[in-house]
Amino acid sequence: MSGRNFVIVGGTTGMGYAAAEQLADNGANVALLARDGRRAAEKAQHLSDQHGVRAVGISVDAAAPGDGVERAVEQAAEELGELRGLAVTAGPMKQQGPFLEHGDDSWDWYYQMILMATVRSCRAIIPHLQRNGGGTVVTTAAYSVRAPKILIPPYNALKAAVLTLSKILAKTHGGEGIRVNTVCPGLFDTEVNDFIRARRAEEYGVPLEDAIYTHLASNPAWNMRVALDRGGRPHEAGELIAFMLSDRAAYMTGAVINIDGGTDF
Repeated sequence: MSGRNFVIVGGTTGMGYAAAEQLADNGANVALLARDGRRAAEKAQHLSDQHGVRAVGISVDAAAPGDGVERAVEQAAEELGELRGLAVTAGPMKQQGPFLEHGDDSWDWYYQMILMATVRSCRAIIPHLQRNGGGTVVTTAAYSVRAPKILIPPYNALKAAVLTLSKILAKTHGGEGIRVNTVCPGLFDTEVNDFIRARRAEEYGVPLEDAIYTHLASNPAWNMRVALDRGGRPHEAGELIAFMLSDRAAYMTGAVINIDGGTDF
């Protein structure tokens, strides 16, 4: 991985930043694409300082229509050099509730945030990989594509679309040396849960690090029972994503890898 250049969409928090850390630790250069340009620059500087690699932070909203992602990827190539891979880790949840509570606005939000952010990112990177003799792409779906949750129907449906898109891209571009694989995370305890962690820890009388898992495992609407009896940690997903971007996964394409701790569905 040393000296290779990768783009991480959603690369400033959670699994995305964890993947960037793993790549940098292996000597790769990274471009962190995120809406918050200042945080992206700060995180990139930290990676450079800690690992002695080149890292850049680029402000872009991958969920916004237009050519913003394409321009951001072009900037990454200009600053780092030939690009060898992409990981798309963005895709948060917003409105939750059963099917009839989700109007067009909810479906449109998830469509742009999950599916089209992935489409734009892949559409921007693939021409670079074609010119550079191949490369790797990792997309992010969710364990719930095989065990849908009734409170997030748009999220589930569009994560399933990401999985299908990824298989199409793997078949379309495999002959060009471009591999496309999908990770399907289960419950991961990332920064997006910070706002409820302390409250749930006090409510359930558990340590902070167990609060999110305890909350969702005990809630019948979610029933997130996990064989390992905890939520995932960002670095665990980051290591998997970095592996899939590397030549150690050279014969892997079109694959769907669950990383869910043994979630009971």
